[in-house]
Amino acid sequence: MGFSASMIQRQPLGSGGEFRLVLRPNASLSPGQARLLVGLLGLMMAVIGFGFAAVGAWLVLPFSGGELLLLIYALSCSMRWSAAREVITVARDSVFIEQGPEGEQRHRFLRAWFRVDWRPGPAPRLLVGSHGKWVEIGAFLGEEEKRVLAKILQQARAMEF
Repeated sequence: MGFSASMIQRQPLGSGGEFRLVLRPNASLSPGQARLLVGLLGLMMAVIGFGFAAVGAWLVLPFSGGELLLLIYALSCSMRWSAAREVITVARDSVFIEQGPEGEQRHRFLRAWFRVDWRPGPAPRLLVGSHGKWVEIGAFLGEEEKRVLAKILQQARAMEF
């Protein structure tokens, strides 16, 4: 289709042409892999730190522990960001948008009035909405993915069900 399968997934809903788009940011680590990374690095830092402490450089231990805590914090922020997702459901008469890991923000637009506003530039934005209510979607997508997503949504707006 021209877009990254890991960032935009299209799922058909029944035989009426309705579909769902699931948008996710690119995530390089799963939660299990992140725990494994922290465990291995923690073990390596402990071995090195205790090695230095054994020869009298005990001050390495608190700094090593601080680095490990900073790594854990950075990975937890990264994992929280990569859990973001957006689900766009194009139904017969409506377009539904759910944003957040658990779909905390929900928006509904009538498909007949639904508009797609692509704003290119240094920080391209993709807005959808109608009647003065606009929602930015795919903020974590690259410019090419946003362009493809805008094209898909514009075609869906014109489709006959």
